Amino acid sequence: MIIIPERSIEEIAAAIKGVRRAKGMTLRDVEEKSGGVWKAVVIGSYERCDRALSVKKAINLANFYQVPLDELLGLNSEKKTPTREKITLDIRATNNLTSNESEMLSIRNFATLICARRRDWNGEVLSIRNSDLGTIGLLINKDEATAYDWLRSRSLLLQK
Repeated sequence: MIIIPERSIEEIAAAIKGVRRAKGMTLRDVEEKSGGVWKAVVIGSYERCDRALSVKKAINLANFYQVPLDELLGLNSEKKTPTREKITLDIRATNNLTSNESEMLSIRNFATLICARRRDWNGEVLSIRNSDLGTIGLLINKDEATAYDWLRSRSLLLQK
């Protein structure tokens, strides 16, 4: 069974408009870039709640915008990780492997890769972005919020 967060039609319409704007597109741009598949007046009608959007059309529109369907419909806003001011990974702490903890090794490899890409050879601490928590979560099989807590519980984050 799929549980869908309760959203009003107005919130869904606002989410659809938000995705279009985030893509930097006007209604006319949508029509032009879709080769007329999506008419400006129709998209505008969806965004104003003047026209019903079928599931099939929602899927096609999400594919056109190249976003997940839940993003297009604003259904994922409750599961977003809160924005944190600054996250600093203490790379030195990854050297304290007391066991063969594969997650810790994955974090060390992740940090090494980021340092190499940034050409930052300090090797002691690494500022990471909030979006990096998603990648870290994938490495340790956790969601973003749990990944942050996991890093903190293992003293891998530099405390302010």
